[in-house]
Amino acid sequence: MTIKTVKEPLVKGLGGAALHVENLQMMADWYGELLHMPVPKIDTNMPFYVFDMDNQVDLALDDHRHLEDQTRYPIAQMKTDDIDRSYRLVQESGSTITLELQRPHPGLAYFNFEDTEGNILQMVESDWVNPNPVKPTNPNHPIKNHLNTCIFPVQDLKRATEWYSKLLGYPIKPERQDGGPIYWFEMDSGTGILLDDNRHNQELEKFPTFMLKASEIHEAYEFVKQKNINILQDMQFDHFFIIKDPEGNSVMICA
Repeated sequence: MTIKTVKEPLVKGLGGAALHVENLQMMADWYGELLHMPVPKIDTNMPFYVFDMDNQVDLALDDHRHLEDQTRYPIAQMKTDDIDRSYRLVQESGSTITLELQRPHPGLAYFNFEDTEGNILQMVESDWVNPNPVKPTNPNHPIKNHLNTCIFPVQDLKRATEWYSKLLGYPIKPERQDGGPIYWFEMDSGTGILLDDNRHNQELEKFPTFMLKASEIHEAYEFVKQKNINILQDMQFDHFFIIKDPEGNSVMICA
């Protein structure tokens, strides 16, 4: 499964991280407290809730109630200006389309597809811009409403790096292929993409798929401890730690 090299990349940027949840209201309340962001009572007919991040690369919680026939769900959204072209190129690449092209209303179209590592991604074309984004109630809260990175767990780092390089239209930087467990792409939005083979995280039941930014990592760590949040991996190199949310998802918090 390879993506052909084309003059224009398939995607124009990273749309955000997506997290499958079972109990939408409970999980939204939990992440709202973690981020110090108010969360309203969610309409029971609404299957998702989106946290507005400060650079418009958002965090979406989704119970995927309309995808009952599927067991794997998107971990991230990719943005495109031409959904039909992106669909055609992904299809021609041999990638598996796991959800056919959807057009729920004018101004929104999307489909889901699989990368080389078994991760599900969502390609989205949307003209929606939230005119009234929700902001943290405390601007000095140590865990910011900012996704530092979207993390894609991989099995074969070299294979995944080559695939995402073509998907994003970014050349590979050989100096980053040093035999370590990660490769990363900087994105214009300020939220990057990190490929991680998780060789150092084998004790985790679920690998992290996004990284929240801390304005001060030790203050963020103390906040998490005071809230009695389950810490899966203690502070590493004074730079990051990993917590567990109420549904067992691993979340990395990083300076």
